Amino acid sequence: MAVAAALLVAAGTGAAHAADALVCEHDATVTERFIPVELLTGLPLPAPESQALTFGEVDRTYPFVDVLPDGSVGSGEVALKGPMKWSGYRGIEFEVYERKVPRAHERFALTEDKSAIGRVYDQRFGNAYNEGKFPVGKWQQGQKKNYDTLYNTRSAVSSLEIEKLSCTYDGIAGALQYRWRTNNGLDYGYIYAPGKGVVQVFTYKGGR
Repeated sequence: MAVAAALLVAAGTGAAHAADALVCEHDATVTERFIPVELLTGLPLPAPESQALTFGEVDRTYPFVDVLPDGSVGSGEVALKGPMKWSGYRGIEFEVYERKVPRAHERFALTEDKSAIGRVYDQRFGNAYNEGKFPVGKWQQGQKKNYDTLYNTRSAVSSLEIEKLSCTYDGIAGALQYRWRTNNGLDYGYIYAPGKGVVQVFTYKGGR
């Protein structure tokens, strides 16, 4: 499935500025929330009382906005497909989603403690294990979690921090905004919206 990325160009001024990116309006009344897998995939959200982490079938391509380090705004597409079985680190069989973005071809699975979904494979470095990249399950406003992660043979710490546990993005309530970092300097922010999946990325310090 082809994946393309193109910069948004403002007439006469080059790339658009971050001020043109949408703001996810925070709903401070939501202090605890069960985050379903469907917020990642863009599938319809389950009933509020559901506490199941279900990898539903998905095969779709959808756009996102990328706020770049220089303040310009880019755009790209994500192709997401799965679930499927895949053998990765130490021959462990994972249930994964396959994701293609402008920078990478990746496979995602639940972490050991089932509090996040993260990469178990990335074409740029190979297998990974126990990366926290997207929070799932019960989370609280402002909560931060660290994950002892293996990227091929390199040990690292990946972390998730909830910035807006519930917010409204482009008129869509129930969106989520959070920060993802690693201890080797990678730093990104993400907004996911119900029925859409990822809608906005903040690239603070990029890399793989």
